[in-house]
Amino acid sequence: MKMQRKSDDGVSPVIGTILLVAITVVLVAIISAVVMGMTGGIGTSHVVGVKVVQGGSDSSVLVTITGGDTTGLTNLSVYNGATPLGQQAAITPPIVVGQPYNFTSTSAISSPASISVVGTFADGDQTIYTGTINLA
Repeated sequence: MKMQRKSDDGVSPVIGTILLVAITVVLVAIISAVVMGMTGGIGTSHVVGVKVVQGGSDSSVLVTITGGDTTGLTNLSVYNGATPLGQQAAITPPIVVGQPYNFTSTSAISSPASISVVGTFADGDQTIYTGTINLA
């Protein structure tokens, strides 16, 4: 009489491999969901080149957009510290690259001046330039 013997030697390693692959896939999915959820609040940014120099008087500043992403740029505001300088009346969309815009303060700007240029884009305001310039 022959005895038949059942061989289960290969079942355990196959099940173990399948379980390891399944655990890895689940962990990758969970980590991806967490990482993608963290980036939800990041907005778009615009890279815009700008040149800021003293204007024709000690109370004016010339701002020239030298290049970059000006798509949707509808307005420029210039601040000396926290004090806004007067708006340039001639700024109308689209803002032209290479054209200087003159911003005049109601009083003389002391040197060195801490100047900030803020652009109004379709997706919100963004600071384009912040720096200190020496006025003659």
